[in-house]
Amino acid sequence: MSDVLSVGMIGAGGIARSHMNAIAQNDNIRVAGVMDIDAGRAGSAAGAHGARAYTDLDALLADSEVEGVIVCTPHNQHGDQVVAAAEAGKHVLVEKPMALTVEACDRMIAACDRANRILMVGQVMRHYPVSRKVKGMIAGGAIGEVGHLLRRRLGNFNPAPPKGQARHWYMDLEIGGNCVLYCFGPHEYDILHWYLDSPIVRVYAQGNESTERYRGQKDSYTAVMNHENGAVSVLSQSVVCHTGGHDQYIIGSEGSMMFTHSKLLLNGEEVPVDGPGEGMRNQVREFAACCLEGREPDANGRSVRHSMAAIEAAKQSAERGEPVQVSEFDA
Repeated sequence: MSDVLSVGMIGAGGIARSHMNAIAQNDNIRVAGVMDIDAGRAGSAAGAHGARAYTDLDALLADSEVEGVIVCTPHNQHGDQVVAAAEAGKHVLVEKPMALTVEACDRMIAACDRANRILMVGQVMRHYPVSRKVKGMIAGGAIGEVGHLLRRRLGNFNPAPPKGQARHWYMDLEIGGNCVLYCFGPHEYDILHWYLDSPIVRVYAQGNESTERYRGQKDSYTAVMNHENGAVSVLSQSVVCHTGGHDQYIIGSEGSMMFTHSKLLLNGEEVPVDGPGEGMRNQVREFAACCLEGREPDANGRSVRHSMAAIEAAKQSAERGEPVQVSEFDA
């Protein structure tokens, strides 16, 4: 195998273009093919990166030059497309959410195991330099034993199409899942157990439907989570908050941290962080390195399956009005 991984893009929308732009910034990965059901969009993206364009998934997967794929399609398509790619002998990086059900996650993991192919999930927040710094500081005892984590992701997300057109698939529960949980939640639930290297064991969540925009689904959630090591995480999310916020506080026995993507405070004093905007570039570089070197990525299928089980537990808790054990969704 060469020292450059040739990949095929499945989907050529906005997030796929973000991946392709990040690929162009790395020297160990290149785009060989782009597949999209929209021929014009596939051709435009392929032309910009010197790749071949496809409108059929099987044709892309039959391309012998394509060693791995990056799946950037609507959420409900991830499971089948990852399984098909693995069966075609391709390594896989799938955008978040990994899938809409833990059963689909299990199928994806099993298919990649059978094919001996890498399965990585696009948990880009794990790749931000500030996230790496925070995780390392916690592991190194910078704030002692962590007892409490408070995280917020608040915004006013409106993917509505022009008047008279069908609702955007983000708002379709069958295609995108609940928007606040499955569009933004995969980042937030994932990063909490990753920081601590301690799984979530119990979730108590409440949510509400507060606007006409997201009629038929909850648009704001708060979840209280117990970790295996005894720490407690609190996550509040909304897609209808007109004043945005995305930050976290971590409180330990010997100090505390507050941070955003670009700024980190330790006990009130700022800690320098290098390259705050390099998450996507770092992510695709790790994917290529893992495929070329035959090593497991940090955001591998089993690790991220746990995040999806925690989200399922939050959804079920809000529906039942009671705490839910994450073990309920174990394979």
